[in-house]
Amino acid sequence: MLSSRYFSLVSLFIFSTTGICAQITLSPAEAEAQKCEDKIASVRRDVFSKYDEQLNELLLTMEKAADLEGALAVRAERQRLATEQDLNETNLVTEPKGLRDVQSQNMPKLNELTTQLVGDSGPRLIEIKKQLTVAGKLDEAINVRSAIERLQNSHLPITKADSTTAIPVETLLQAYSGDRARADKIYKGQKITVHGIVGGYRQDPADAKTYQVYLTGATGSGWAQCAIAGPEFHSREEKGAFGALTLVVTNKDGDVAARIQKGQTVDIRGRCQGFEEVVRIDRCDQIK
Repeated sequence: MLSSRYFSLVSLFIFSTTGICAQITLSPAEAEAQKCEDKIASVRRDVFSKYDEQLNELLLTMEKAADLEGALAVRAERQRLATEQDLNETNLVTEPKGLRDVQSQNMPKLNELTTQLVGDSGPRLIEIKKQLTVAGKLDEAINVRSAIERLQNSHLPITKADSTTAIPVETLLQAYSGDRARADKIYKGQKITVHGIVGGYRQDPADAKTYQVYLTGATGSGWAQCAIAGPEFHSREEKGAFGALTLVVTNKDGDVAARIQKGQTVDIRGRCQGFEEVVRIDRCDQIK
């Protein structure tokens, strides 16, 4: 009769082998998403540990100053942090000012590091999704899209775009390549300023008074189409030395607003209309 020790050893071997197989069978997308999650968890632990140390120092300072209300507020924040392990807009206090200052130092740091990690993984996951789609592995591509959505929805808040801050065209294109519905919530219908490289331009086939300027990023992956049209602008082509073409854009007063050539880096402000073969931006009213 086999001993119970033998059964324990067999069970342990099966459990270990199963764990190893689970790791081996992780798809590239799953492995990439898990790596990103692990890095985010590590960053959060580090930020929250330092935040707790700052709270403890602040608590001691307030206790020595006999500031009961302040000390109670800081103690409550330490207790909340220990339970929730999170820091976001809803947690910000008005008073005491010292606590507000410590929160305001740590929250942007946490958001910046998290955004960077998700941003680093995004292009790799998007490329895997494209490869699977081209190979006809649509169900696997859907799984990758879901992984992208989970990362973004779990760690990146949806905030409307600000037209005063230029958005790198890569950021815009990656947003639409990763999760089109989410990107629409951030950009569609919003006035945005896009920073990118002119990949080319052409006259709109449906409107001779409109020129479509195509912006891309350093990798040349994808396009944002910016419609330059009246009444804000009038455009014409000029041929220079050696046949080089330049799109000359003038404003309402007839002054030259921009001279656009292929390969040039520009900022164009307009209203995002979402994705339709390319990311479309119309009603452009500023070019730099």
